Amino acid sequence: MRQFWDYYLVTGDVEFLRNHVVPAYKELAQFYKEFLTVTDNDGNYVFVPSISPENTSRIKGQSGPGLINANIDIAVCREVLSNLIQACVLLGTDTENVTKWKEMLAKLPPYLLELDGTLKEWAWPTMEEHYSHRHVSHLYGAWPGDEIDPDRTSQLARAAEIANRRRTFDTMPNAVAGETLAAYARCHRALVGARLKDNIILDIQLRQLIEQGYVSTALQCSREPYSWPVPDAQGGVPAIIMEMLLYSRPGVIELLPALPPSLQKGSINGMLARTFARIDKLAWDMEARTVDMMITSVRKQDITLIARYGIEELSAPTGIMAAALQPGKANCDLHLPEGKPVEIHLKIGQHEPLEWVTQVS
Repeated sequence: MRQFWDYYLVTGDVEFLRNHVVPAYKELAQFYKEFLTVTDNDGNYVFVPSISPENTSRIKGQSGPGLINANIDIAVCREVLSNLIQACVLLGTDTENVTKWKEMLAKLPPYLLELDGTLKEWAWPTMEEHYSHRHVSHLYGAWPGDEIDPDRTSQLARAAEIANRRRTFDTMPNAVAGETLAAYARCHRALVGARLKDNIILDIQLRQLIEQGYVSTALQCSREPYSWPVPDAQGGVPAIIMEMLLYSRPGVIELLPALPPSLQKGSINGMLARTFARIDKLAWDMEARTVDMMITSVRKQDITLIARYGIEELSAPTGIMAAALQPGKANCDLHLPEGKPVEIHLKIGQHEPLEWVTQVS
């Protein structure tokens, strides 16, 4: 359902939301109502059986993947209920159900951290982490979900960043550590890195995909280097590029959140932002410290524009800026008209987007 929710966020199609997205989400909510029947000593739901795809804990005596409180199960449930509540409040429907869904949401178990700050894959104290695995399903809340980020959930974001870094190597049978990681695993790590502003891990994974045999001279992709065609990276690489150049959610647009240091200059046209807008053009020059953007909003709206490098100067048409710019700050508020292309030019500072990590204990 995530893709259908995103379709609404980029188009603003309320009838699609009403007739297709909400009915499907309501079926999922009904499933969770019937499935979540066990609670722990704190009154929180227990997801059991619960699976983190293909990975297992290191606990002794485990007979299969069916365990307790896999992060991905919790994250997907939280996403379903949160999006459904948001949609029904917007549409003015299902008032009684919204109250019940909010009660369910309040009983979801919290995520847990290891002593070193790593986000645990299973939100259950006795589940031991198994780091040597190609999947990072427990980071769903960062990507493709939109629950974990440095601004709204800084401690969880730092925990997810540590977890993403700790899962760099593959120790599958007969594999050479770090060299035969599946293309989809590299894509997933890079996309999580983009959401967490981690341009270092994104750069590593993207370089591996492009330079180490995952993409042929015919631009055909494979699961392993120089292997048979599998299209994981065919869609993954464009997604990585878009996510590293633009992050968005309703009311927020962030420019160049995880730009690799080697991509000093470039441009991209025609991206869709998850705040009912189209990015007609985005161009950057890191030596000149300039970013130029043309954006067309499908509705009249106010947005917060973020550039973590620091915004030293900003020029835009009359009436677009909500207030005078405070040079050096990473954000400013803009008024976007409906259906009218708006050109915005920025002079950015010298900060790095990943600096947020040092500010989180």
